[in-house]
Amino acid sequence: MKLIIKEYLASLREREELDAVLPDLLSQMGMNVFSRPGRGTRQDGVDVAAVGSIDGEEETVYLFSIKPGDLRRADWNSASPQSLRPSLDEIQDAYIRNRLPKQHREKKIKICICIGGDIREEVRPDIEGYKDRHSNEQIFFEEWNGDRIASLIESYFLQEELLPEAVRSRLRKALALIDQADASYKHFSSLVDLILSDEIVKADQKIRATRQLSICLWILFAWAREQGNLESTYRAAELLLLRLWHLVRGYAEKRNNTAKSIQSVYTAVFNTYLSVGNEFLAKSVLQHASKIHGLSSAVNGSTTVDINLKLFDLVGRTALYGLWIRWHALNFPEGSEHQKALLDTFSTYAGTLKELVNNNPILLLPINDDQCIDVALGVLVLIMNDDKESIGGWLSQIIDRAVFAYRFNKPYPCNIRAYHELLEHPQPGETYRENATAGSILYPFISILAAMLDEQELYAEVEAFKREELQHCNFQYWYPNDTSEHHIYVNDEMHGANLSRIDVESATEDLLEQVFGECEKMREFWELSAVKYGFWPVVLTACRLYRLPVPLHLFREFWAPSKDEGAKSAPDA
Repeated sequence: MKLIIKEYLASLREREELDAVLPDLLSQMGMNVFSRPGRGTRQDGVDVAAVGSIDGEEETVYLFSIKPGDLRRADWNSASPQSLRPSLDEIQDAYIRNRLPKQHREKKIKICICIGGDIREEVRPDIEGYKDRHSNEQIFFEEWNGDRIASLIESYFLQEELLPEAVRSRLRKALALIDQADASYKHFSSLVDLILSDEIVKADQKIRATRQLSICLWILFAWAREQGNLESTYRAAELLLLRLWHLVRGYAEKRNNTAKSIQSVYTAVFNTYLSVGNEFLAKSVLQHASKIHGLSSAVNGSTTVDINLKLFDLVGRTALYGLWIRWHALNFPEGSEHQKALLDTFSTYAGTLKELVNNNPILLLPINDDQCIDVALGVLVLIMNDDKESIGGWLSQIIDRAVFAYRFNKPYPCNIRAYHELLEHPQPGETYRENATAGSILYPFISILAAMLDEQELYAEVEAFKREELQHCNFQYWYPNDTSEHHIYVNDEMHGANLSRIDVESATEDLLEQVFGECEKMREFWELSAVKYGFWPVVLTACRLYRLPVPLHLFREFWAPSKDEGAKSAPDA
């Protein structure tokens, strides 16, 4: 296990990777971390600062200067602003004199050279000489290399008493089977179940569990990135966003030290999701989106069913990632450079979605009705990017092709989940057709959006299809209810309520009154902890991962926010 951890540490980059792991490790060791990495602020050589006692020694200030990988001569002292020696000089000349809190200035100070790998032999004499010249009665130097950090992680996060052999075994299997994404994800999911047992009830247990899972996710990410296969890691990151929210949601608005520790670790998991999503989508989507049939060819599906399932899945992932980026942007000060950069990234993903649909015609006809979930996430992105014209065009193409496919018995949207049955879809016979289309969320969703867009032609086409061909089909939609808060993040039981017999043959205003009137009645959506505390993309993550229809409450709020009390919980509020 130690070798696995050391390999993971060596692969980490400095910014938002190695410097994100270290504060959690120090906190778990019982130290008080009083300075964390920041963007756009002067650090005077110090990436992380903490105070505390290790192995019974007197209370000491630890100042860490962090560099990724192995330390070579070019990393030690060169013209690069990232060189280590100038950082060590800054710590002594500026940080200790001017920025170290007054209550710590009389304490022993250890300046720690923190690297994910090892110090190369060609530079060691220079470092040892520097340490000898600059050490005194108060200031000392320590080397925290990959081997030492790996030992500390193993001792404080993954020791046998805290992480039983069964859990460690699942982690090893998840790493070994990275090239078999389903198997790797299955073992990681089992690891999560074992760590988040029913015995995790106290605050310190929750802090430890969240830190352990954060470290396990980072290890999986590092290994997957090395092997060039991020599929299982992406799914694992989504899973942790949900499972850990369920665990720590009670601390979302508290301001005590325990709550701050838990919030910090959850933020670290979110940042890992952003890193995983960025790398995964850059390789699997962004580089192919602008090419005609580019993504359809890149997925290497053996059948059109494979390609259809994979591309709609990628639409859902791309849209959800864009929604998280937008949410992240709105947490920064209005007009700040960081917010502008994130909003530009969101617009890039919205543009990518348009390119995906325009360049891959297979995205104009879902084969499975629940692919409406992925379409709905994409529609939300386009609404937020103020591109309602593209929504109407996409949905019109979907209904045109669905009607044609149904009438000529080509692969039309169905309720079939089993892959081998989808390969044989459609079968002849009216009984088969009625069973395969017994219910739908896709068609009423298109009608609702057509009514909101005032696309009368599109609305009429769905109405005619329902009247002439789908009288047997239950047009329905799902709404969260008072049981959803307990189950939506963990998917352990059925929950929510179903609105059946949605009337798409009525006038558009009557349809909107029916579905949005139900939103008024089903106020439990606004009581979901993720919505109440402003983390609404958590709910959308649950919808994508657990295949739940995207709540219509969001479409109404983003389209035209209401002025009633419920609007206080609107995602933009």
